[in-house]
Amino acid sequence: MIDIDVIRNMEREEGIPKEYVVEVIKATLETAYRKTFGEHNSIVKVNMSKGEVKLYAEKKIVEQVKNPTLEISVEEAKNFTENPIVGEKILIEVPIKDLSSTAIRVAKQVFQQRILEKKREIAFQEFSGKVGDVITGKVTRRRGRGDVGVNIDPYNIEGIIPQEEAIPGEPLRRGKLIKAYIKEVKKSDRGPVVILSRACPEFLVALLSMEVPEIQQGIVEIKGVVRSPGLRSKVAVATKDLRVDPVGACIGAKGSRINAVSRALNHERIDVIRYNSDPEIYIENAMSPAKIERVELVKGTNEANVYVSKKNYPTALGSGGVNVSLASKLTGYNIHLIELKEEGDSNE
Repeated sequence: MIDIDVIRNMEREEGIPKEYVVEVIKATLETAYRKTFGEHNSIVKVNMSKGEVKLYAEKKIVEQVKNPTLEISVEEAKNFTENPIVGEKILIEVPIKDLSSTAIRVAKQVFQQRILEKKREIAFQEFSGKVGDVITGKVTRRRGRGDVGVNIDPYNIEGIIPQEEAIPGEPLRRGKLIKAYIKEVKKSDRGPVVILSRACPEFLVALLSMEVPEIQQGIVEIKGVVRSPGLRSKVAVATKDLRVDPVGACIGAKGSRINAVSRALNHERIDVIRYNSDPEIYIENAMSPAKIERVELVKGTNEANVYVSKKNYPTALGSGGVNVSLASKLTGYNIHLIELKEEGDSNE
């Protein structure tokens, strides 16, 4: 008997079509028959409504039997058909218990393997279509070279955050619930290998899109994103709707939106700046939160001198130079930070 509920659950919960399961049942029983009797004359019939599987041997009616596996005599055929005709073929039911124990064991193994392969194929196809999505999952383990395993809900598939895609210094302890960006899906013998990232700029874009309705609606456009994961990010935004402040929309009331994104990134500092097609203004905006005195573009190059007061120089530079470095990447200009001398400063 077939457990119909099991087959239905495979289709409903794991996406395996019942037609595929039926074909696998047929194929595995035919294999078991061949291993038992050494011939290819088996036929399997599956009745889903009754939950029945029946195995038959197709035999030719002959006057003299030479191969009992392939042939049946006219007299014996009368037990199965009223008017046996020499040369015709009839189906004789073979009790599944007549198959050898070895053949049955192999058939079960083949069935399980085929179903497992189908699960992996379905999972690969599904996750291949999810590249660019944000998932939520629990940290499961740390792997050999520092990679982190993440169980992806609700699929019960383990994704991997490679060391280079992790936020440096972030404590990802087992059981911690995190979000991550599906960066790539690879095929392997063990199923899909889902490569996750928490460090790529695309993850920040996706999180902002989730938090800011104006981005989802196309009212606010993200013009550029750069990150130094775990330290600081800069996001340039713009809008064609004069009634909307793109920076304010991303920050939200009392910083609610940008703070939610920052928390998801292990409290990474995020500067949201207004994009401008004028490179001087754009560079000045990109140097936020520092106050800039003057921007000077070097003609014929992608170089820019940015002048700041002594007071604002540390902020403009940022810890380890991260602020000016990110501003350079965002604007496409190699920014040279120049500290203005103040009255009373010595030239010595």
